[in-house]
Amino acid sequence: MWKSGWKIKKEWVQGKERWMFLLVCGLFLLILSVPAGSGERKAREAAASALSDPKEENAGDGALEGVSGLPGSAARKNQDAERLYEQELEERVREILRHVDGVGEVDVMITLRSSKEKVIHVDKDKSRSSTEEKDSAGGTRTALTEDIKESALLSGSAGSGGDPVIEKELLPEIAGIVISAQGGGSAQVRAEISEAMVALFGIPAHKIKVLKRVE
Repeated sequence: MWKSGWKIKKEWVQGKERWMFLLVCGLFLLILSVPAGSGERKAREAAASALSDPKEENAGDGALEGVSGLPGSAARKNQDAERLYEQELEERVREILRHVDGVGEVDVMITLRSSKEKVIHVDKDKSRSSTEEKDSAGGTRTALTEDIKESALLSGSAGSGGDPVIEKELLPEIAGIVISAQGGGSAQVRAEISEAMVALFGIPAHKIKVLKRVE
């Protein structure tokens, strides 16, 4: 009889614990189902939008690339200017060689070592001063000091903040020339082309290569 009562009590306790567990789970699910506040909801929506649309993250970078004042844009402009200068030289050399006997049709490739350089005009202001110094023996000596101040000359009126005055512009230095010519199989033609390039650009002959063009 005592054992039977203990068994009933044990089953009742286990059933009670099971119901308590189910009740806690139900309350937890109820809390999760409550709608979030407007601020939290907006934050979640903004985060989801940013993750789903990567183009918006890079939109700022693309806009900055179009600004001419940025270093990247200036570098691209310099590269474009250098390439245009190369093409101009190549076309001029091509036109000259086409009218030379024995050369025939030609292709020209010129590479540059450096970009165009602008030399700014600089004003130099020199001042000298002398001082007399006495040594421990009672003698005197004169010490001369020279001070040189350099400043870039600006265009426009004084204090207007104009651009620096350009004294001269140095053209890009040519690194090498490759020429493919129909008459490149002749040693005489190759020598004449090489000598012409040396005379035009003042570069050493070992930086000039003349090849026979194959159709």
